[in-house]
Amino acid sequence: MKRTTRPVALICLCAVLLAGCTDSDERTGDAPRKPIPASVPKKPAYERTDDLVFALEEAGIKCTVLGRGPDGQASRCGARVGAGEPVELELHLDTPSNMGTALALRRNPPYQHTLVAAGNWYIRVMDPDFAPRVAKALHAVVLKPLGETSSPDQPPYKDQLPEIPDKPAYKNLDALADKVDAAVGCADRDDDDNDPALSWQFLNCTTGRGGQQRQEHCADLAIYDDARSRDEGLWSKITDSRTPKGLVAGSNWSVALCDEALVDDVVKRVGGVEVP
Repeated sequence: MKRTTRPVALICLCAVLLAGCTDSDERTGDAPRKPIPASVPKKPAYERTDDLVFALEEAGIKCTVLGRGPDGQASRCGARVGAGEPVELELHLDTPSNMGTALALRRNPPYQHTLVAAGNWYIRVMDPDFAPRVAKALHAVVLKPLGETSSPDQPPYKDQLPEIPDKPAYKNLDALADKVDAAVGCADRDDDDNDPALSWQFLNCTTGRGGQQRQEHCADLAIYDDARSRDEGLWSKITDSRTPKGLVAGSNWSVALCDEALVDDVVKRVGGVEVP
């Protein structure tokens, strides 16, 4: 977002009201950047999300990396403490000028994420009860969702996901991958980071299309234990900063694609529905 000069009176007003100042930029019409909440510590800061993973492990929280963004500024991992159930974390690095806006966007409707933040980073914690443990481990603070949140039996994705058919279901990742391979290609399969305790299993592979624009992993396949795990996984994908260009879901599975042109072929030959 381009920085612009603002009138002195408006600057003074913003200085007094801070987050309460919502006037748009007079030249661009864009909303002003949001400030970082005062409770967020300025340290520690990290250069890569892998450094966050290492810091968690040093504090006793092992977090198996499930995927990384191409620039190292975002990733996700499955965290475990002792024999407890794993919790998915989304790790993000940001610039000081944009971090306040990013935090506000994720805490407000329709997302209303629970975040842990400090320095130049923030973590979305899928299980809010686990957030204080993460914050303590990383010398950070918990930022709760803003606005009225849904009741426990009304998750935020309840009315946001399409109706997903019960069939076909796939018994394992290999069966799903074989079907995707027949439809659009699924080579160079990688499922080495799976943790058997997760409520979903995942596999990355490359499709047969895309040419020079093809990413390292163009298909992200997942098999879920139940409908709730599937819906939580889908909601995570569509509200993440690395939203896939194409997403198809079925009874107990999903296929995220880097090429939206492949969606129709997957729906037709693998099954399921497109998740917009």
